[in-house]
Amino acid sequence: MAVDDAYYRKVAESSLKPVWSREGGPPRRKAVPHIWRWELMESMIRAAAEDDGLDEIGHRRALSMVNPGFNGLQHGTISTTSAAIQLIKPGEVATAHRHPAAALRFIMVGSDAYTIVDGEKAYMEEGDLVLTPTMMYHDHAHAGMTNDDMIWMDVLESPLSTFLEVLPGDDYPEDVQPITKPAGYSASVVGGGLMRSLGDQELPRTLPLSYKMADAYRALLESTVESPFDGVIMEYINPLNNGHALPTIQCALQRLRPGEHTRNHRHNHGTVYNVHRGHGFSIVDGVKMEWNTHDVFCVPPGSWHEHANLEADTDAVLFSVGDFPIVEAADWVREEEGAPQEVLEVR
Repeated sequence: MAVDDAYYRKVAESSLKPVWSREGGPPRRKAVPHIWRWELMESMIRAAAEDDGLDEIGHRRALSMVNPGFNGLQHGTISTTSAAIQLIKPGEVATAHRHPAAALRFIMVGSDAYTIVDGEKAYMEEGDLVLTPTMMYHDHAHAGMTNDDMIWMDVLESPLSTFLEVLPGDDYPEDVQPITKPAGYSASVVGGGLMRSLGDQELPRTLPLSYKMADAYRALLESTVESPFDGVIMEYINPLNNGHALPTIQCALQRLRPGEHTRNHRHNHGTVYNVHRGHGFSIVDGVKMEWNTHDVFCVPPGSWHEHANLEADTDAVLFSVGDFPIVEAADWVREEEGAPQEVLEVR
């Protein structure tokens, strides 16, 4: 058979494609640097809270941060990870469900709300990190003792689980699951991160742990290890194996000291940053994004980036999540240092 137009039509009709030809493929969807301003996000999510028609879907009152580089063809803040802001009102319950995508919550504003994960209740405060491992039932509620809404950043590996076509999750039979474990149970299993039981107790790979901001920031202040690219940075770990907090999501907290400007580098994993406190800017592939407290911005995989704290006398504190564990498991870890970037665009 001759390799001619008829041949290529036959190939296409047979659900085949010649590897030697790059024509006819779908357009590549690539994440781009982007910043989501807190002022806009807060106004949009509070407007949703004021709409009485949304009261019945409280567990879905969330706004996803969709990377504009995907052109609406897929969801996600970066290719593997989706971030969103969620609001819960005083007295409200976000109903119990579970899903294969592991999730976490980083508390941005508010108090007096709690989550129940796998039968364990934990109150949430600003700056806390709360884990929801895969297929663990979870629900949230606001105790209502204050009139303040609580807003947090949700992070899920849902773009990855969707791509892999894993089996779906399900709703709990009741709106709220029963509390079956005492407060602090997961932390006690690992001795507060210092010890673990040698008994016969069978544990999951990941626990629904809560990491308090006061403890995490104290660790940053006491650390003597510095990174030329990230200032003082520390990773939240899984105390069961000294590994990443979640199997596919790395969580970190860093501080940029007053006036600090880090060196430029890039790597094969993507990162989403939440500005816990401070005022500064990051340059990502020539795009300068000036940020303030509670802004969220992303650094796609392979993007050159550097950070700077514009404050003269206070730290800037950034919480970040990334897909480094996926890149690490595939043995794709690669990092390069570059010269300081020229600013080509300001956002």
